[in-house]
Amino acid sequence: MLIIIGFLCGATGCDRPDTSAGEGMDRQTCLGSELAPIDALAACSRFIVATDSQTLNRSDAYYNRGVAFADLGELHHAKLDLEHALKLDPENRWARQRLETVNQTLSRTGG
Repeated sequence: MLIIIGFLCGATGCDRPDTSAGEGMDRQTCLGSELAPIDALAACSRFIVATDSQTLNRSDAYYNRGVAFADLGELHHAKLDLEHALKLDPENRWARQRLETVNQTLSRTGG
């Protein structure tokens, strides 16, 4: 799965800030509610790198990317992003709940 993510990021430039109108699209896609995990992962990665936006938007972006990682079975990456979301916004109850679920799954599976 990480090979697909790496390929996707290489093709879409997850590591390069997008200062064009595409940044707005990444924000909209990342912070949207009905996302395919791979689309959310790419858009949130680009948005996180490109933005100096408000802390809450970044927290939501890390949360959504964490959810995408979890949906793709990448629980360790999900845990890191959910923890980062909580660091940016300790009141983010959605991130806290999802992190608890990820931690329980990792404990059950020995991860």
